[in-house]
Amino acid sequence: MLIPGRCRAGRWEIVANLLLVILLIAGTHAIARGSLDFDPSAWTAPWTGDVVLVFAGLLFLGLGFLVPLHAGMLNLGIHAEFLAGFSVAALISRSGVGPGAQAGLGLVAGAAAGAVVGLAIAWLKHRFAIHEILSGLLLGAAFVPLARALSVETVTPPALTIELSGLAQPLGWAPGLTLPPNLVLAWGILLLSLSIALALLFSHFARASVGGFELRASGSNPMAAVATGMDVDGVQRATMAIGGACAGVTGALQLWSSPAVALERWPFPLGFAGVAVALLGLGSVRGAVLSSLVLAAWINTPSANAVLAEPGYGAAITVLLVLPVLWVLPRLLPDAGAPRAIWRTRHRESL
Repeated sequence: MLIPGRCRAGRWEIVANLLLVILLIAGTHAIARGSLDFDPSAWTAPWTGDVVLVFAGLLFLGLGFLVPLHAGMLNLGIHAEFLAGFSVAALISRSGVGPGAQAGLGLVAGAAAGAVVGLAIAWLKHRFAIHEILSGLLLGAAFVPLARALSVETVTPPALTIELSGLAQPLGWAPGLTLPPNLVLAWGILLLSLSIALALLFSHFARASVGGFELRASGSNPMAAVATGMDVDGVQRATMAIGGACAGVTGALQLWSSPAVALERWPFPLGFAGVAVALLGLGSVRGAVLSSLVLAAWINTPSANAVLAEPGYGAAITVLLVLPVLWVLPRLLPDAGAPRAIWRTRHRESL
């Protein structure tokens, strides 16, 4: 059973998630070898370094779901925030901005677009009592045609290059690097460091500050928190903005990713990968870091690539990873003794 910030079920929950990861790794390898046109020699190919970008993207998506969860908000609008970030970054790539500035502007604008969508979801909840699950899923569906209309060809990787002469030479430890070394070492590690730093700062804030206590109180029992004078609405709006920004950054990152980047091969809808990261991480920030690393390593294996490329198998893996949230969902909602309803919020005392 998950509650904001920790796991109540103990070691058996950890064992179950570990078995799920083992099943994913062993199952995709068995399927690839048994029923797909899979070349076993692909395992001997040099590492491409794509796992750096995949790890960063998955961790941002995981934080996009976890940060609002600690305040009692189920951010199932994460895919809408992801698509908003991608759409804004696509618009910037169509503009006359120079290639060297497109990356930074796209990532910042994508984060801002995701934050705006997150704030809109929180506003709809507190202004019109529309539950964040319903508004988030509807906004995600609405953004799909917009993202397709604005989609452009992948921007050439040099647009992400940071000009450092020491990084211009091929890497001796990764001779088969398919992305430019500057891209992986400069932007990839920069984004990964940023995501890990954000995770550590949020974990420390939630555990060791007055604001963190209000955050956890809002997530555990919003009605009681309101009765003590806490600004539950403000806390939830702030966490939805932060979560939306994290998802928007990952959406913008897709525009400048090489088609070989494994994150793009995740089954649709991509934004919900953050839910899988959070669930496998048992609802904790440290668990999200570990689960995003494990999933990034798994997605970059040749057998996983072959299986995820098949629509049928990809859909089955999506069900295995994402749909368990429907079983966990009642345990994620704060229990204030009122009936649960996904179309109308129960906490109107905060208005």
